[in-house]
Amino acid sequence: MNNEIPFHQPEPVPLPPQDQSDKVADALLRVVMFIISLVSLGIAMSSVAYVAIQFLALHDSKTRDNIFPIIIVIALAYTVGWLVALFGIRLYHNLVLPIAIKIYAWVTLVGISVLYIEILNKLYKQEYHIENFAKYTILIWVTLLGLLGLHLLIEGHSLRLFSIPILLISLAHLYLIVYHYIFALDVDYHYLGGDILFFLGMTTIGILMLLHVGIFSGARNAIDNFFEKNR
Repeated sequence: MNNEIPFHQPEPVPLPPQDQSDKVADALLRVVMFIISLVSLGIAMSSVAYVAIQFLALHDSKTRDNIFPIIIVIALAYTVGWLVALFGIRLYHNLVLPIAIKIYAWVTLVGISVLYIEILNKLYKQEYHIENFAKYTILIWVTLLGLLGLHLLIEGHSLRLFSIPILLISLAHLYLIVYHYIFALDVDYHYLGGDILFFLGMTTIGILMLLHVGIFSGARNAIDNFFEKNR
């Protein structure tokens, strides 16, 4: 007599259905984070443009004298937008937000290019004091840091294309330096150091962006590791 127990196919254990309210909450949260991040970053970018116009074009003394607290306020708005965008992209996998951030990055590059050209105009006219030169430098560096922050938000993003306008304007700056300090009649050679420092700084930034040497790989890896551990 065969005492083997007949085989019975085990019945699959039914999985609990995903709560529909969770899906709605996630979708709503993605929309809210999308709006908050873009509005906050947009306010920061618009504020930098406003400050640059007031400082460089309209020569507003209030903006010029209070540039540091103004930058702190702008940095606060930018940081809020940046953090919300980071969590929206990495944690909630918002697929639209990276596209919007890329657009913001290109808009920022246009702003950097215009700002660089306007600063070159100031340097060429030699109508600035050393304090104003320091503020020009800080202003352009703030915009560059803003661009690099947007770059870190997007996975696999490259700055090589972004380096081209910066390097072209730097090359134009070099030609202006040569013309101004050799051929121009009304030139003050005391300003040469400022021209050279600004040229070298912007050229170095452009070359690093072009070479894509991974200076910010550590920051990007830290972000990746943080979200890997908190999945």
